[in-house]
Amino acid sequence: MAIPTLKSNYRYEPVLLKNIVRTILIAAAMTGAIPVCAADMPVVYRDDFSTATQVWPVGNWGDRIAGISDGMYHLRKLSPGGLWFIPAPQIFLDINADYDIELRLRFNSGQKDKIIGIGYMAADVNYVNVVGYTADGSLGAFRISSGRYEDVVTPVPSASVKQNNEWNTITVRRRGSAIAIVINDDITTYTEEPRLFGRAFGIVVTGSIAVEADYIEVRQTQQPIRLAADYPKDVVRENLGPNVNTYSGDLSPVITADGRQLYIGRYPYEGNIGHPSTEDIYVSDLQPDGLWGRMRNIGRPLNNEGSNFLISITPDGNTALVGNTYRPDGRPLSGGVSISYRTEGGWTVPREVIIRNYYNRNRFAEYSLSPSGQQLIMAIQRDDSKGDKDMYVSHLLSDGTFSAPQHIQTLSTWGNEMSPFVAADGVTMYYATDGLKGYGSMDIWVTRRLDDTWLNWTEPENMGPSVNSDKWDGYFTVPAKGDYAYLSAANNTDGSADIYRIRLTKGVRPQPVFLVRGHVLDAVTRKPIAARVAYESLTHRMAVGTARSALPEGSYSIALPSGDLYGFRAEAEGYYPVSDQLDARKLEEYTELERDLLLVPLRVNETIKLSNIFFDFGKSTLRDESLPELERLLALLRSRPSLVIELQGHTDNVGSDDANKALSKDRVEAVRTYLVNNGIDEKRLMAVGYGKSKPVASNDTEEGRQQNRRVEFKIVKM
Repeated sequence: MAIPTLKSNYRYEPVLLKNIVRTILIAAAMTGAIPVCAADMPVVYRDDFSTATQVWPVGNWGDRIAGISDGMYHLRKLSPGGLWFIPAPQIFLDINADYDIELRLRFNSGQKDKIIGIGYMAADVNYVNVVGYTADGSLGAFRISSGRYEDVVTPVPSASVKQNNEWNTITVRRRGSAIAIVINDDITTYTEEPRLFGRAFGIVVTGSIAVEADYIEVRQTQQPIRLAADYPKDVVRENLGPNVNTYSGDLSPVITADGRQLYIGRYPYEGNIGHPSTEDIYVSDLQPDGLWGRMRNIGRPLNNEGSNFLISITPDGNTALVGNTYRPDGRPLSGGVSISYRTEGGWTVPREVIIRNYYNRNRFAEYSLSPSGQQLIMAIQRDDSKGDKDMYVSHLLSDGTFSAPQHIQTLSTWGNEMSPFVAADGVTMYYATDGLKGYGSMDIWVTRRLDDTWLNWTEPENMGPSVNSDKWDGYFTVPAKGDYAYLSAANNTDGSADIYRIRLTKGVRPQPVFLVRGHVLDAVTRKPIAARVAYESLTHRMAVGTARSALPEGSYSIALPSGDLYGFRAEAEGYYPVSDQLDARKLEEYTELERDLLLVPLRVNETIKLSNIFFDFGKSTLRDESLPELERLLALLRSRPSLVIELQGHTDNVGSDDANKALSKDRVEAVRTYLVNNGIDEKRLMAVGYGKSKPVASNDTEEGRQQNRRVEFKIVKM
């Protein structure tokens, strides 16, 4: 199977023909502004057909015959109608810089009034710009758009064209904004800028003609590949083997944050639901020996008779974002994005995610959901795209929909951006593009977010030749630990896509995170609960993200990036959310933690800890980080007007009894004052300072003393 190029249906921006009077252009050429002879630019690609290779097609296809011999590429088109476009190997060409595309060609036999020459900035035979000449001495230019012929330069006789069986060297020469057509080193005419259908170039034959090519060459002065400073060196990409890869296309890997499950897309494949040619989602579990188990079809409802692929899975593994939309009975509906939740009975039928003013002009699309679930990165093609698919971002709104896509200009090129992946730190993003100079036809790059608009990013850096091959590479995915990356790339045996992994160096890893795992439990019965898990920045007093705990285990997992103080809690109807907190401000390496979250039932005589109430040392002054916790208590009291509580203050055993009792009393009075100032009747609030008299842990350790320094409330009346 050939690796999908994902380059069908190119959108183009029509470029108006410049109002440049031909005499002015010729004058510019005469003064040297547009050189008549080739500038001294480096050769970035050349093939002189000295040996037969797999690069150029050879064979007999009935009405078309191709072969390589005697240092020539021989082409014969038998049918008089249509166009034959033979693309060269894909290379990087900066369309905004000067370049030469040159072909030496000779007519052998056939229709002398039909054009032969260069096709460029093409997607395929239906989307191609053409400049060429005829054997009877004319020169012209045209394009094929959506399979339709459009005249650009009407063929006219040119003394520069050598007729009949003579060799001609034709060059497309860009200098500044002018595109010159050069025949045998003579600038013969000028043409408008090509439409950017794609990046392919090659040989074009029209009519019933036999020709031979001597060489094809591209010249351009290009900047060196912009490499990441600490790109992986002396490492080898590891094929994940037959448990993961097949003879088919194994694509779009998505690794869970804990690195224990790997999801991929697979097609064409006989084991798929519906038609083998439609993509299905597969999943594998990491085995105790460190190897991946055999991939298994994830089944319905995520897979159906349509094309199915996983976009992202939340760190807890309980929420999946999938491509395309589904009918209520699980049948395929249309394009777009859907969301599914893991339950006791399995995955729910995916429900459409509404993105305001969403449309995509491309037949392909890729997405990545941020770890917090608050942003959706999209590689899609819209009316303001620069070329093929560009990068866009949408933000989750309060009504559960996503905002209209915003164009990420800093990451978008004239080429094709694809397969974004936002790492667990919410800052680092990996993606693939062919719009920057790299090693192959599609390379993987890394960039880091600069602000909370999600529109400004660092200049992309190439992941280097150990990650990127001279072929197609994409779909880069990294677990929270950042030790390995998984990617999809063409294998060297048959060219189909396989899944590989590669060890990452520190400089290209995501920033460290706390991966917090645990269970949501009823504080009294210790039974698991299906709940919403919310986490917030206590320093910035803002929500960061949400997760879900899923039955039967009630398990959850969240990733908390370095550099902040976090509070996190579970929420369920009939319970008060007991908060926990974690300080990641000095986190220097990836760390996993186990933290169960307890939900206390709302009933008389239950005592509930307010974990995220903070005071200055030895004082009763509430710190700003306490406000989210206070707001939750305030919301509870407002929602239940008959609720009466006793606020309780506790200390450790450091200091005298009187001092500790006074401090604990002052602190709960500070909490009481905050609630009263925000509209709660003081008669509903009692405040008692217990000092060190009611420890919940040993005072012999700092950890125990920290647990004993706490503020709680007891439900007196419901």
